[in-house]
Amino acid sequence: MTEEKTATQEYLHTLLLYFEEEIIGEGYFLGLAKRFSDPEQREKMSYLAKVERCAAERVRPLLHKYGLKPRLDIEFFECAQEDIEQSFSLGWRGFIDHMVESYPNYMPEFQALEAMAPSEDTACLRHLTAHEVAAIEFASLEQAGDKNSLRPLQVYIANE
Repeated sequence: MTEEKTATQEYLHTLLLYFEEEIIGEGYFLGLAKRFSDPEQREKMSYLAKVERCAAERVRPLLHKYGLKPRLDIEFFECAQEDIEQSFSLGWRGFIDHMVESYPNYMPEFQALEAMAPSEDTACLRHLTAHEVAAIEFASLEQAGDKNSLRPLQVYIANE
């Protein structure tokens, strides 16, 4: 018989941190949507922002369950400003290339959170991990010039 995992302080800290990072991500993509002038690029950034919000909302019940209190969204949006400027300076192609290159590096972190979670939390956390998979797939399709690059983001949002 396997021993049931309990919510450790490390797990709770990481859970809150990842929730807050999704809100920062939403602000980041919304900020980029305002900076890019091409309507299609703006739409794509808006979809990425929606994916970030969906991922955060999927985890919010766990915050309530454990009595975790995130800071206000506005505080997170302000955190994203420097990253917005840096990413925008790459230009569209450079930004997409950066996503393709760096976003897969986040996957082990999401998988580690799932691994340390009590079993009853893993379904919510799988949805959190899936948002990163959708973003990576979007970036890869966009980099390849696929006209349906938004599809993974749309599917993720529709399944939430």
